[in-house]
Amino acid sequence: MKLGLALGGGGAKGFAHLGILEVFTEAGIEFDVVAGTSIGAFIGAVYISDNLSDLKQYAVGIGIADLPFLLGPTWPKGGLFSGKFLEKLIDKFIQVENIEDLKKPFAAVCVDLNKGETITFTSGNIKRAIRASTSIPGLFKPIMFEDKLLVDGGVLESVPDKAVRDIGADFVLAIDLLSDLSGNDSFKNTKPPSIVDVVQRSSILAQRIITEYKFKEHPPDLVISPPLSHIKVMDFHNGKSIVEIGREAAKKVLPELLDKINKN
Repeated sequence: MKLGLALGGGGAKGFAHLGILEVFTEAGIEFDVVAGTSIGAFIGAVYISDNLSDLKQYAVGIGIADLPFLLGPTWPKGGLFSGKFLEKLIDKFIQVENIEDLKKPFAAVCVDLNKGETITFTSGNIKRAIRASTSIPGLFKPIMFEDKLLVDGGVLESVPDKAVRDIGADFVLAIDLLSDLSGNDSFKNTKPPSIVDVVQRSSILAQRIITEYKFKEHPPDLVISPPLSHIKVMDFHNGKSIVEIGREAAKKVLPELLDKINKN
């Protein structure tokens, strides 16, 4: 049985993937097939490259003063941020040029704005695939490739459970970073939320509805939904606490995951 991992998008919330995968690795669980959307694509490729611990060390060390360098402002050329720094991180933590050079099957999900459809990269240049998958519309510059204008896969598929089955998974563990809205107080008090909060909240609500629909159509075998509603998409400076949230979420679901794996 091939264990499949579907890593969802969510910007800085994605650092929870690091904590989740750390717990599973400590428990001896190894995933055979990986697909990712947005930051999930980046972390998924790092996981296959066996550099997860190095990325975690980097993530927990990010401070608020590092954010301008991490994001790379370019306004108004197609997005507020260039994403060039991410390309440097890809080079640092993923030492292959093409997806097919990875040790395991991998898919990065993005969306073509020209045709309005999901594009899943399972081969070809890995840097281009991950950059396209992480290009949050309006924030990061889209990627032009052939006749396509590629943006973040979360626009249509924030958790790539179908993609991971399509590349060979028999059992799918999906990590959904956007399902929890319980702790976001910006919309519960008298202080008006910022425009960024409103845009992010609106986007997350839309992605949640799409994910719920797609899960009914292609249900994962198990879903982890870390409590991340208080974490904003750009909270990369909170890496340490986000990783710990991921660890706690993984510990809670670990017995059920082991039980399901053993039964299969």
